[in-house]
Amino acid sequence: MNYLTSMGNILAFNAIGLQKGIDIKRLQYYAILNVLILGLIYGCSAALFSRVILMDNGFDATAYNPLKIIIAGIPVAFFMHAGAALFIWVFLRAIGGKANFLTSYFYIGVAAISLWLVAPFVAFFQIGATSIVITILTAIFALYAFAVNVKVIKATFQLSTLKMTIATSVTLMYISCFLYLWV
Repeated sequence: MNYLTSMGNILAFNAIGLQKGIDIKRLQYYAILNVLILGLIYGCSAALFSRVILMDNGFDATAYNPLKIIIAGIPVAFFMHAGAALFIWVFLRAIGGKANFLTSYFYIGVAAISLWLVAPFVAFFQIGATSIVITILTAIFALYAFAVNVKVIKATFQLSTLKMTIATSVTLMYISCFLYLWV
């Protein structure tokens, strides 16, 4: 199964078709590529918006180096991916999930393609911008990415619908509490 077919299966909520048609080595490359592109999209968006913020606040933008910001987006994406994969793996193994860590890490990395459309909006909100249209688009893209990731995780860990619903609910509560305390 080639890259485009595999990503089409992921984006069309066909994670089971992806699991049957791909070997672990190719899965590894797809995951790395998807998270790398996610980091580049986020980095480019952050570089674009940070220049606007600097100039709007009267800072001298002559020392501004967008390449540093773009390159910094890559490790941000990989660290977020690793942290999310580890949290999901530990939690879902505790409730009976059947995937090992590397398999879940790679499948979650492959599902990162669904986050490509969310990354520019995250960078936009980080500069403090608000817009009702942007907020609605962000919500739509984020819900779609969430649905794709839930489908991939459910198929990877071979969980029942009830266990996946419980896991999703508890995870959302945990993340909400964490973000509430952080902000």
